Amino acid sequence: MRYIYSFFMYLLTPWLLFRLWWKGRKIPAYRERIGERFWAGMPPVPDIDVWVHAVSLGEVIAVTPLVNEMLAKNWRLLITTMTPTGAEQVKTKFGDKVQHRYIPYDLPDVLQRFFVSVKPRAGVIVETELWPNLIHYANAAKIPLMLINARLSDRSCKGYQKIKWLIQPVINQFTWILAQSADDGKRFQQLGAREGLVQTIGNMKFDLQTKDINRDLFLQLKAAWGQDRPVVIVASTHDNEEEQILGQLARLQAAIPNVVTLFAPRHPERFQKVYALAQQAGFKTGLRSKPETLSSESDVVILDSMGELLGFYQISDYAFVGGSFVPIGGHNVLEPIAMNAPVFSGPEVHNFKTICRDLLEADAMIIVQSASELVDKIIALHADEPEKKKLVSNASEVLKANKGAVARYLAVVETFVD
Repeated sequence: MRYIYSFFMYLLTPWLLFRLWWKGRKIPAYRERIGERFWAGMPPVPDIDVWVHAVSLGEVIAVTPLVNEMLAKNWRLLITTMTPTGAEQVKTKFGDKVQHRYIPYDLPDVLQRFFVSVKPRAGVIVETELWPNLIHYANAAKIPLMLINARLSDRSCKGYQKIKWLIQPVINQFTWILAQSADDGKRFQQLGAREGLVQTIGNMKFDLQTKDINRDLFLQLKAAWGQDRPVVIVASTHDNEEEQILGQLARLQAAIPNVVTLFAPRHPERFQKVYALAQQAGFKTGLRSKPETLSSESDVVILDSMGELLGFYQISDYAFVGGSFVPIGGHNVLEPIAMNAPVFSGPEVHNFKTICRDLLEADAMIIVQSASELVDKIIALHADEPEKKKLVSNASEVLKANKGAVARYLAVVETFVD
């Protein structure tokens, strides 16, 4: 059945090239290093202990604590990503301490070349990257392969059930599937994972590292619009979410004088669009990349930078995590919690279902159904300092109670490297 899949992947190759060109209109990095995408003319990547695949920005952030532990052991690492935002995060976090390449497309001849050039002692794939040829040829190269922090939402599980004939053999080629929760583990078993393959280890996202954040830098940025002004951050937003919140912003400003709202769109190609939306809505709008546009009169600031979200959470009084007013499935609500910001989300959180359930049960986050309700809840919490402190404290306790997964993942990988 993998042969049928591969046939269609080859048919898609012209579209893959067109997609790189199309995305490159707004993000030129998509038009760079194309040889890596097809592993054409690439030199070998020698002496690799562990190959880590983290598809994009969120996965790179999640695996960062584990990578740091691997580097502390002087392991030689290759990190692959699919997106330029993931690549940029690797460069920002690790510099030349690791090697980085874009992951090749899931084509048989391409991946055969890749695994001739790349021969790690172990492979680690982060969260949910079930590419049939990638996993087949890693297995053929006799690379112990682990799916770590593995997650599978109800929605994804139902989708994979429709192609179980393709996915079940893929799953069973892993050496280990190490799930972030028991529910995720059960869903992998529903897809036909063999007995003993799936183990529940815990969620690395609870082990988020914050010690390297330059607090002074973000306090200086905050001073540009006023140190004493309340700050609401609207983070990791997708198309149509900003419009919904901008439509309620005047009411927030009327209730909380001097409030400034930070917008951090999930994808950099949307920075300018969101900037234009805020201006069209009548708000005095500045850009993170242009400090001269920031002042005490700024209503809105567009965070048109990458890799700085944790620092901006640290100087925020309230945080809304996007991808949750639209059917994306939400983003990492633990990041603002780690920076002691009260966290709000919309109802679409199926990618973080277990985390959000635990936080809600502990009265540690607030789910809202609309932008109007979001503003209502922020206004109410701003007027109730004891409740705000309780929310932050409860969230901090949930975070502490679930730490430790990184050490457990490291112990498993270590058995194949040391």
